[in-house]
Amino acid sequence: MKTIIKITNLIIVIFLFSGCNKSEKSTSTITASADPIVKEGGKYIEFPNDIKYEKLFQVIEAANIKGQLDLSAPATVIGRVNKSGNQNYKSLILFNSTELTNIYSSYLQNLTLLKTSKINFDRVTDLYKNGAATGKELNDASAELQNIQNAIAGNEAQLRELGLNPEHLNTAAAGTVWLLCDLAESELNTVKKGQTYELEFPGFPEEKFKANIDVIADVVNSDTRKIKIRLSLLDNADRIKPGMYAKVKFEAHHEGLMVPKKAVISANAKYYVYIKQSTILYERREVSISSETGEYIEIANGVKIGEKVVTTNVYLLKGINMGI
Repeated sequence: MKTIIKITNLIIVIFLFSGCNKSEKSTSTITASADPIVKEGGKYIEFPNDIKYEKLFQVIEAANIKGQLDLSAPATVIGRVNKSGNQNYKSLILFNSTELTNIYSSYLQNLTLLKTSKINFDRVTDLYKNGAATGKELNDASAELQNIQNAIAGNEAQLRELGLNPEHLNTAAAGTVWLLCDLAESELNTVKKGQTYELEFPGFPEEKFKANIDVIADVVNSDTRKIKIRLSLLDNADRIKPGMYAKVKFEAHHEGLMVPKKAVISANAKYYVYIKQSTILYERREVSISSETGEYIEIANGVKIGEKVVTTNVYLLKGINMGI
């Protein structure tokens, strides 16, 4: 009851403050006729049938809005392709980490071993058919081939998990640079594979670079709720080095059910808005949020077009139904 009294007093103060420029007669008549009633564990708040309360909470009708999404995400240069001085290899790939270097080196070694193992397996198979090799020798050759194939599959899985496709690594032109960034799950609908986006490097503050999205990962990180995006660009001037940082700017036209950001509150890792159901009744509604653009935020689920969403004194409502 003490909390309700505090909230009621706060409402009175807000009214007095908002009416300070009016006549003394109008402000002197403002009183709290009754306490708001909280229903169904805070889902609903019912106010006294008084026009003063209704004016306190302004609303807008939820609607589809077209806008330009301006997002940015940090990125790291994870590798680049240089010309190799070794005649056996046309290119040399430099990575930003020892882990990546070791995985890729192991992958290349296993590819070489695979060729030798296949030749040996075919040879032993032919000998076995002609009675010149034992069954054990054939089984050993088969097991060796299978082990190498498994090792290659493991290497490929590790590279893909880190945002790299082995086929792209083997065929990329000299000067190719790869970057990796983590994009929030809620912003995934704003990017497309093959699309070009702008990059900014702290080392080159006056320049804008362009990069293409090559890969959008298949799995969202369950802890961070982010997904890996791999981009590439061509840098023949050899200025972009592995390990450098950049900022990727994702810009896209977007349309969705938007409400002002100030209408959305968070509590206990969930998001809510307040819906005006009548002149005296307000509903707290859990929502799922998506993209942001300017002063608006997109509601993915929880609100229908045309519903009246409260945009002012939202935290006062939160204080009433959550006992703050």
